[in-house]
Amino acid sequence: IINLVLIRRRVRDPLFRCELYKVGSLSQTDVCLLYIDNLVDHDILKTIRNRIKAIDVEELVMADKQLEELLTHKSWNPYPKVRYTERPDTLAVHLYDGLIGIMVDTSPSVMIAPTTYLEQLQHVEEYRHTPIIGSFLRFARTGGILVSLFLVPTWMLFVYEPRLLPDYLKFIGPREIGTIPIIIQILVGEVGIEFLRMAAIHTPTAMSTALGIVAGVLIGQIAIQVGLFSPEVVLYIAVSAIGAYATPNYEVGLANKVAKLFIIVTTYFFRLWGLIGGIILYVLFLAFNTSFGKPYLYPLLPFNFKDFLHIFVRTSQSKKKRKKAKE
Repeated sequence: IINLVLIRRRVRDPLFRCELYKVGSLSQTDVCLLYIDNLVDHDILKTIRNRIKAIDVEELVMADKQLEELLTHKSWNPYPKVRYTERPDTLAVHLYDGLIGIMVDTSPSVMIAPTTYLEQLQHVEEYRHTPIIGSFLRFARTGGILVSLFLVPTWMLFVYEPRLLPDYLKFIGPREIGTIPIIIQILVGEVGIEFLRMAAIHTPTAMSTALGIVAGVLIGQIAIQVGLFSPEVVLYIAVSAIGAYATPNYEVGLANKVAKLFIIVTTYFFRLWGLIGGIILYVLFLAFNTSFGKPYLYPLLPFNFKDFLHIFVRTSQSKKKRKKAKE
């Protein structure tokens, strides 16, 4: 009720709707659908409503994450089909954009559906700055994500196929390969970054910074000195990790990590065609995904220039147009 009041204070539209459902034969958990009636896509609303009614479980004690899995029917797909927010102002903005909020009792966050891959890369921070700064942050974040995905497999391709390098880039490549094959160094380094991340999460805040510095710098330096790792492997993995941390959505960041490992493996086995094929398969995988019927790569596929421009350019609030009310 408190969360609903916070939202209602920001959305005073008379067409704001709140539908309440009970999920779980034993837990009887309250699930609430939030939307603005004249802005929402009623086909998507009907789909979500029917899926909630069709849920047959005894309990919903894991709240919104458990409900997400039941609604999206995803098993091996690592990419999220909904967005999460703990900010009532962020939810209000998305409601006015015609999206749907899904609130679960006992959860501090709200799901927003449907969503797309590119929408997951936006952050509320961009609207705390001027349009130019906000647009710069979007481009910088997109560049960081592309670096995190493709820098390491591209560098590995040039290590194994130096003939593909133009003369002015011949400096790329390890001077000392090390005692371990490059592919093993890369895979161990990528997994090691995840070890450091998990260790930092489960370490008390006062010690997590020191842990990251000691583990990252000290272990990396020792691995280079004893000849286990090439200095360039450590460099490119570190740059790639920094780019990954620019991803505002935690789940998308982890999913991109899985995609990067897949592209690294295909590049190792098939060289240039492996890199090209891995990227094509990655894009096709995203293209065939949907979020409650909405294409996951929209507005790129299918292409919509106006919406595509809005994804990368933070427009002025005075120029922002809402959907027209339906008759």
